[in-house]
Amino acid sequence: MIISEKFDLKDQILPLILDPNNSSDWDFISELKSNPQIRVNDEIFSQVEDLIKSNHPDIQLTKFQLHEKVVEFFHTKDQNKYGCWVYYPWKYTLVHLLPEKDFVRVRTLRNNYKITPSEQEELSRKKVGIVGLSVGQSVALAMALERSCGEMRLADFDTLELSNLNRLKAGVTSLGLEKLVIAAREISEIDPFIKLTLFKDGVNSQNIDAFLEEGGKLDLLIDECDSFDIKILLRQKAKEYHIPVMMDTSDRGMLDVERFDLERERQIFHGYLGEVDLNTLKNLSNTQKIAFGLKITGLDTLSPRMKASLLEVGQTITSWPQLASAVFLGGASVAHVGRKLLLGEPVKSGRYYVDFDELIPVDSEEFKVEIPSTAQGEDFVVVPNNVMPSGYLPTNEELFQLVEAANLAPSGGNMQPWIWVFDKKGILHLFHDQVRSHSLLDYRGTGSLIAFGAALENLRLKTAQMGIETEEVPQIKEFGDRLIASIRFVSKVNHPLSVPFSNLVNGLGLRCTNRKNSKRQLLTPDQLSSIYSLLEGSGLHLKHIDEDQKLEKLAAIIGGMDRMRLFHHQGLVDFIKEVRWSDKEARETRDGIDISTLELSGAERAAMGLLKDPRTVKFFRKFLMGYGLTKISRDTITTSSAMFLLGASTYDPQSFLEAGKGLQRIWIWANQNGLSFQPVTASLFIFHLVLKEKDHGFTPEEEKTIKQLKESLDFLFDDKKKREEIFMFRLNFADGPSMRAYRREVADTLKFLD
Repeated sequence: MIISEKFDLKDQILPLILDPNNSSDWDFISELKSNPQIRVNDEIFSQVEDLIKSNHPDIQLTKFQLHEKVVEFFHTKDQNKYGCWVYYPWKYTLVHLLPEKDFVRVRTLRNNYKITPSEQEELSRKKVGIVGLSVGQSVALAMALERSCGEMRLADFDTLELSNLNRLKAGVTSLGLEKLVIAAREISEIDPFIKLTLFKDGVNSQNIDAFLEEGGKLDLLIDECDSFDIKILLRQKAKEYHIPVMMDTSDRGMLDVERFDLERERQIFHGYLGEVDLNTLKNLSNTQKIAFGLKITGLDTLSPRMKASLLEVGQTITSWPQLASAVFLGGASVAHVGRKLLLGEPVKSGRYYVDFDELIPVDSEEFKVEIPSTAQGEDFVVVPNNVMPSGYLPTNEELFQLVEAANLAPSGGNMQPWIWVFDKKGILHLFHDQVRSHSLLDYRGTGSLIAFGAALENLRLKTAQMGIETEEVPQIKEFGDRLIASIRFVSKVNHPLSVPFSNLVNGLGLRCTNRKNSKRQLLTPDQLSSIYSLLEGSGLHLKHIDEDQKLEKLAAIIGGMDRMRLFHHQGLVDFIKEVRWSDKEARETRDGIDISTLELSGAERAAMGLLKDPRTVKFFRKFLMGYGLTKISRDTITTSSAMFLLGASTYDPQSFLEAGKGLQRIWIWANQNGLSFQPVTASLFIFHLVLKEKDHGFTPEEEKTIKQLKESLDFLFDDKKKREEIFMFRLNFADGPSMRAYRREVADTLKFLD
């Protein structure tokens, strides 16, 4: 027999509550009962047993006595027409139930006295609205089970997808069905007498007033939706109507409470967002949603695994993760605190956490940042005797000008690892402050040597401009030596001296790192020729690539090495220590990488901030993840006019010093000619470390990856002679940087020996 349309009711979301004492309803009940394809569940006898036991909690009835009392109960009643019948069309099932009042009392009997009967009665008059029925489903079910309200308004427009089945109470038979329908039917099967008002299109600017107020104002609004424009709209309207708002984030058990009913002037999201334009929040990408969401939650409140997951969005996963355990915990938290709020208990606005990882710790390993204890400063200054006294003794003012110019040189992480010492013979000595430069990327001090070369080039250009003839005496013999070079002042004239590349001196203050990405524009042959000419006679080797395909391949190599750097304990420590996360921090230290100079979008800055927690990267390393880290560098490479690789024939301190001098000339020339310059060289120092040391701190699997990436780099730059790569950089056309790095005061770097 085919079930008739009368019984099918395909579009019916809620059950039909039928009164057997109403003739038309009884006729329908009779038709349903007579249809063999309709399942009839008539357990009214056992329900009356429960009712009788609830009426006599002080009497212990035997099974026989209880049976007799039920028979007596129905002695004057028609059992078939007692109570009500409820038809669930989606299950083709007819159920016989107690009358509403008795049904509610018996169903909530085990709530006593966690919820008292008078509280249960008060809750039955409350109206709760739930927007978003992924996490919201668990909230709705928990509140329905406890019967924390008499009416629920549910809103969601989305349908169930297979990927939802890790956290929603549903099965494969419901795929494609609206989440709202699934939740409403589940609640109706628990308690058909809870009033459900459904908004199948979700909440929007057209229906939000009806959702909040039509049929009586909500007593509590629960926000579990994904759209930030709707989240803000909900709060703006809730504030207008004086309705409290609660939200669970499914991470670390964070519960957010905003008492707009009591605090009329409270800012939405506790003021974390500031002023927001709703129109800018529509149709955000997942990456943009993450950046915005982090404004609401804050970086420090997220669990390490959530931080790791957010960095993978758009790489190995499509959206942020949610687990059933966290979703169910959220449902319990909202139901518990929401019930107290509805009963008038003093629930305060704020954020509350039920973090199982803190309550039941299973990983006690701490991340330690080790700082070298090597003493630096005057106690390591030993000036050499191999330099004749200066023929000209510069004034203090001239020395300050010269050191100030030298200190404009670039350095790894902008750590400025130099100390200048002026001795009694009028010699200026350059020393390496090794504590400042201690870093994975300063392997054997090579990164600092490049910075020293650049500083010495600045000094050469500046002294020539001031008419001072100098002699540079190399002092470093081995990697690790602290004394780098000595400068002897020979004589002074009243006009600038003619020295190679003297025209670059006016660009000393102009030179800066510019990380802006812009529309790609190729360098002209004349520009390339000028760049290569700046290295003539240096013994250095320069190569470049500018084809789109090759740049894409290089982006993958650099991204992969960025990932490897952060997997290394010291590499991660360096990263955390060298970034200045606020302008205040940058101004106070006057060194490091000011995050403002990174030219990051809001989403990228949020992603960068996630890396502040070393536990996030530890998680990546443990599970060989972290591919989301590779996307940070991609635009840097693919938008460049060209990528350059500087190398030398020998691996010795002098090669690195010479590389620093040549790079400084290219850098200044580029900035003078409207080109931006950005170092992209971290990978090279890691290649040197892994290829030259056995105890490098990487796992065997990571070492294998690094060597494979090195082979790819050699192939890409066609380096058949296997020269020693020293530095990699990009040039492109871009507007000036948004922010320039701060510099240490000259007085902090220049010392005078008595």
